[in-house]
Amino acid sequence: MVFMNSGIRKIALIFVFSFVFLSFGLVYWQVIRADTMLDNPANRRAVLLEKRIKRGGIYDRNGIVLAQTKQTEKGRVREYPQKDMFQPLLGYATLQYGSTGLEAAEAANLLGMKEKSLVRKIQNTFELPREGNDLILTLDTRLQEVAYQKLKGRAGAVVALDPRNGEVLVLLSQPSFDGNTIVADWNEVVNSKGSPMLNHAFAKYPPGSIMKVVTSVAIFRSGFDTTDLYHCQGTTVINGQTIIEQNHKAHGWVNYDLALAYSCNNYFAEYGVKTGDKSFLQAAAGFGFGQSIPFDIEIPRSSITRDDPLPDKLNLNLFAASTFGQGQVMVSPFHMALITAGVANKGKIMTPHLIDRVLDSQQNIIYNSKPEVWLEALSVEEAEKIKDAMVLAVNQGTAAPGAIPGVQIAAKTGSAEPGGDQNTHAWYIAFAPADNPIIALAVLVENGGTGGGAAAPIAKAVIEKALELKEGGNQ
Repeated sequence: MVFMNSGIRKIALIFVFSFVFLSFGLVYWQVIRADTMLDNPANRRAVLLEKRIKRGGIYDRNGIVLAQTKQTEKGRVREYPQKDMFQPLLGYATLQYGSTGLEAAEAANLLGMKEKSLVRKIQNTFELPREGNDLILTLDTRLQEVAYQKLKGRAGAVVALDPRNGEVLVLLSQPSFDGNTIVADWNEVVNSKGSPMLNHAFAKYPPGSIMKVVTSVAIFRSGFDTTDLYHCQGTTVINGQTIIEQNHKAHGWVNYDLALAYSCNNYFAEYGVKTGDKSFLQAAAGFGFGQSIPFDIEIPRSSITRDDPLPDKLNLNLFAASTFGQGQVMVSPFHMALITAGVANKGKIMTPHLIDRVLDSQQNIIYNSKPEVWLEALSVEEAEKIKDAMVLAVNQGTAAPGAIPGVQIAAKTGSAEPGGDQNTHAWYIAFAPADNPIIALAVLVENGGTGGGAAAPIAKAVIEKALELKEGGNQ
């Protein structure tokens, strides 16, 4: 009998401890880790919560609606008035397919669940129907539309920033999809060419000659006299590897400024290798290669090699190719916009941010962004040297197609070989005005050919619009 009572007590204790354990688990996941669960794209809890919580709206910097929830006879419907112009950045929030993009990353904010106090989190978990928070983004629809119209019909991305504070002004990815009909069009979108659901602004590509901006810093720090002349004959051989200029063009005698302006691969390979791989890798690290970019949405780390985003050393042939953005170097258009903004902002790369303010349902400000420095990639003097060479590239080099009469632009082209028989990816990075920049951007046109031919006109149109808005006091 004593043995039976002892067994019963043990069983009872097991049940009690199990109940306590499950209770703590429920509180932990439903309350303490609620934000983490909501931010998981695979989790549909955020969508289910919308039965009692009206998801907040998403607006551009001027109050233009990018996403909103409307009540219809059939229930609540998520609408995207700008159709495919801001997808896949905004993403979608569906019961069938979960959520992506900003709708997923900011679910806790949009549903009003992102509160710090434990008491508030408990209230959020159990309270009655209510409204979520609104997001006011730094994006400018007027600039986004210019980029959209210029890139439309081709695959690629346009990213523009205010280099002074890190505000994201344009974040365009093409091809795209219409968030209003994503459930009905799911199979068609998923099977479409060009990966409409992929955010091309965050995807990684070989940078080609725009990588020379990074290599420039290594050359400066190695003590070379950048006024020294180098004779480009169209090809050079490094460790048995022949490096050929685009179209086999011989640039003749060039110094650093002319080499960047004319986009001379031989110069950057020869001088880049002389600096040593350690110096090159340190310069890349300074610009954020191998690091996670602090941003509202996760972005893949830019990398120098396939096996290691930022290795300790490089073999000579891979090193030589990396100096002008080939080899295994991969970078996103978003990161290239940041690198460009760092040059424009005298060496300081500001932390990029997309969310300017968060407003509660009563339109009270519960979050306000503040500018912060992310990296000090280069010195003021180094930034000035690169800027001067980028100005020369516009005035008499490969970046000339992006020139704007009456305004000095600083820019660099890139034509990156993706491998195989595909056309080169067309790149163009720029900032303006050169001496007092208000905008820095990166344009990528997948398999577009030359940067000057395919990407420069897009950058030019966006910059012109930004300057027009600034002149009119509308920015």
